[in-house]
Amino acid sequence: MKKINRKYLFDTEVGRIALDREENKEYFLDRELSIKTFDSATVIPESFRSWTENPVVSEGGLFDESGAYIEESSVFHWNLILFNKVVSEKVLKSAEYCDETVFYGGLFVEHWGHFIVDSMTHLWPFALYPEKYKDVKVIFLTLYETKKIKGPYLEFLNLLGIKEEQIILVQKPLQYKKIIVPESCMSINNFYTKEYKFFIDYVISQAMAQPVQIKTHKKIYMSRKNWALSYDRDIAEDKIERFFNQNGFKSVSMEQYSFVEQVHILQNAENLACAICTLDHNLIFAKDGVRAAIINKTLNYNITQFMIDDVKKLDVTYIDAFFAMIPVEFGAGQFLFDMHEHLENYAKDNNMKFSRAKMKKTDLIKYFDACFRRVDDIPDSRLRYFKEQYQMMHSRCSFYSPKELLIKKYFYKVLSMFINGKNKYFYNKYIEYKNRLKEYKKVMF
Repeated sequence: MKKINRKYLFDTEVGRIALDREENKEYFLDRELSIKTFDSATVIPESFRSWTENPVVSEGGLFDESGAYIEESSVFHWNLILFNKVVSEKVLKSAEYCDETVFYGGLFVEHWGHFIVDSMTHLWPFALYPEKYKDVKVIFLTLYETKKIKGPYLEFLNLLGIKEEQIILVQKPLQYKKIIVPESCMSINNFYTKEYKFFIDYVISQAMAQPVQIKTHKKIYMSRKNWALSYDRDIAEDKIERFFNQNGFKSVSMEQYSFVEQVHILQNAENLACAICTLDHNLIFAKDGVRAAIINKTLNYNITQFMIDDVKKLDVTYIDAFFAMIPVEFGAGQFLFDMHEHLENYAKDNNMKFSRAKMKKTDLIKYFDACFRRVDDIPDSRLRYFKEQYQMMHSRCSFYSPKELLIKKYFYKVLSMFINGKNKYFYNKYIEYKNRLKEYKKVMF
């Protein structure tokens, strides 16, 4: 993988380790993938267990006539195989027999980011051999007992030639006459093959062949401001968005467009920007080599994106523009954006307008309150995660050690400004949290 521009990133030990590792990784796997057919194979519905287990596992998967797990059916997530590969004889014998041949589509996850990188990795034969598989039924395992595939997910499958009536969501053990099982063409943070790139390009070409009645722009900022869950999770992103708007970027809320329209927007853009999370994964549908600025909102890098950057050979610049009191995962939050000097330096180097916007008092209160609520919801066992993250990341960052979590002298000074402003609601939250913290200390420290 090519070098990652670190000029606009915090210099932390954990950051150096992560970026060094990514730069030394070769994601492209140059080998032919197989497509196998298994007679009298059984599919067991996915039964979600827990993301917090290590490794992540869940019940379900494909098993051959003898009851052995079919490795080619594995679904990978961060180098981990989600299925535990074990099923009881009783469950296998309970399977209902279906006298037909079906295609194994993998694990459907109704989350756009995970759908892009986890769910579609077995579907490449529909792009490579569209005539051969155009009428075959496709079975999917699902998370959370999904009853129907709809919206942009169904649009995506339609572009592959998979119609709604071909889709079977497995809800109970089923044994089929034959199940066609392709190998996975991609494993997150591990590898991708030429089939994955061909597959993506095929979907793009099918989408671009359809006419749309929308305006496209050369410079776009993919915004989350109209996404309901962003209210107290992506706080003060409006300042970052305004900076890009002042420099000619058009704000686009991707979720307001059909998938085909999104592909047209991305393919017509020459310069894109967004905050890290799921939105940047959409760059997989942009032009190869397109220029992009991705705003980091936590020191936990979304290394999934590095592989997407490699697949598309993107010209990406990562910029740290956030304030953080506690370490959080990039998919969880809460996040507080900040017009950091990294963003100012990026603007200078690219001849962009920049005016530093002060942190709003209301944004700080919203962020502090959101952090209180988040910590209140964290089980005692998860505090160990905070402790590990603090130990790895605290240098050159505003994290507080879990042992004192949020009530060091510096934080108390910030807090006292709001207390003096008679913000009783905020003060009561602080007192409530402080008492809770005493209990945490007894357990953890």
